Amino acid sequence: MKTVKTLTLVVVGIVAVGLFYLGVSVILPPVLPTSAASGESSAAISSHVGKKPQQRTAVRHATQKKVSPNTLVKMQYNPLARSHALALAKTLHMTLLLPTHAYRHVALNESYTSGSVLNLEFNDMIAIESKHPILPSYKPAHSVQVQLPNGISAQWLTIYGVGGGGHRLQFQQDGTYVRLQLFGAYIPAGLANAERIAAQFSPVS
Repeated sequence: MKTVKTLTLVVVGIVAVGLFYLGVSVILPPVLPTSAASGESSAAISSHVGKKPQQRTAVRHATQKKVSPNTLVKMQYNPLARSHALALAKTLHMTLLLPTHAYRHVALNESYTSGSVLNLEFNDMIAIESKHPILPSYKPAHSVQVQLPNGISAQWLTIYGVGGGGHRLQFQQDGTYVRLQLFGAYIPAGLANAERIAAQFSPVS
């Protein structure tokens, strides 16, 4: 009799435990199994806890107009370099001429006098100015008369000297004689391009 009661209590206990487990499993969410993959996922999730979601902003790229190497752009002079060149020109009692436009990256680096001549050194080109005609150190092998785009008459000189031959463009404007030379490293360094720059020279006051 005691054996039957004991067996009945065991069965009732098993059924009660089963019902309890079933009820708990319905109420609570399932537990994810722990594995390497799930561990990485949990770590990735926990690393973003407390962080604000990154706000995506639309980045607009301004369309930049491509400038051709043969395009002239407005010159941007350093105020000190410009005023120094102007002061030197005044000591020589002459009108200073500077190009208003040139190719990109052209800048006035240095200006100095040698006798009655004002030397203007730009990067990749040099301009020599004087109130008197500028005579070359070597006798020109050739000379050609041309007209600049602004209508001013000019002259190309081919001079052979130390370091080989070179071309010099000479013209006169506002009482000032100018001799312009583009260096070989100048891009572009064509003769026609030098004439275009020469046409941009204007008096500075």
